[in-house]
Amino acid sequence: MSRLKIVLSLCLPLVLLMSASTVKAATLWVNCGGKVGLTSIAAALKALQYSEGHGPSTINVSGACHENVVIQSLDRLTLNAASGASITDTSGGNLSAVTIDDSRDVAVNGFTINGGANGGADGIDCQDGSVCRLNGNTIQGAANGYGVGVFFSQVFLDGGTLQNNFAGLAVINGASGKATNVTIQNNSIGIEIRTHSFVNTTATITANSAGGVFVHESGTLSCPGCQITGNGNIGVIVKRDSSARLYGTYAVTGNTGGGVQLNEESSGYFAPGTVTGNTGGMDVFCGSSYATARFATTNIGGGTTNCVEPSP
Repeated sequence: MSRLKIVLSLCLPLVLLMSASTVKAATLWVNCGGKVGLTSIAAALKALQYSEGHGPSTINVSGACHENVVIQSLDRLTLNAASGASITDTSGGNLSAVTIDDSRDVAVNGFTINGGANGGADGIDCQDGSVCRLNGNTIQGAANGYGVGVFFSQVFLDGGTLQNNFAGLAVINGASGKATNVTIQNNSIGIEIRTHSFVNTTATITANSAGGVFVHESGTLSCPGCQITGNGNIGVIVKRDSSARLYGTYAVTGNTGGGVQLNEESSGYFAPGTVTGNTGGMDVFCGSSYATARFATTNIGGGTTNCVEPSP
């Protein structure tokens, strides 16, 4: 080997190490309503986008932020709420309060997020291939939109409350969601899943006026212990080639239009659990259009059903 090749082979790892060492994590502090420093989340995001570093970044936020936040093409970002920080829509419901677009591994932690009461925009949108981690937030007030809307993306919700929206959580167009220990209440619809999308949830879904969960257009619900109780209309509607799997310590009770309704070539699977006491309809109802329900006749705790056990 020539002397030049030896020198290059020894120097290249050192150059790579030096380059890696220049990629540092950034931490910024925002005081919404303050007089000095960064006074909006948008200003902090702009500073990050113009910075030379590309490491993970954290924005710590205090105060009441009145703005529509757009996180676009920005990976490994964490927004932390300090002292009960909030983000409130200023567009009259024409824009989402927070939009996460084309961004991987974005975490939003501990905020109160207020969507617009007018218009049809959402509290938080996770879209265009993003991975969004929403932890301990209260997301509310999108009266004609979704508390959290997920489109062609992945969302992970842990803790917090989705309330007073048109739909608390909507997972649409090839998206997926995991909702753990979340309370979804006082919306029109608790969760909507449609167009080849998937949700796994242990949420408490209660007091939603038009129903608990609506799964349609080839959607899939996996419910390992969710509690779907006290909703107006039907607890779970599954239709148009969709499916629902209920297992763990789940319960579907006290819903005023019935418990679980299966229609239009859809299916349900019921591990031992509780689907009882749903007034105004059957606890598990199979429509005439090729719906099937595995173990609905044996595993729902004595609830009413017209379903016939499908052949193995």
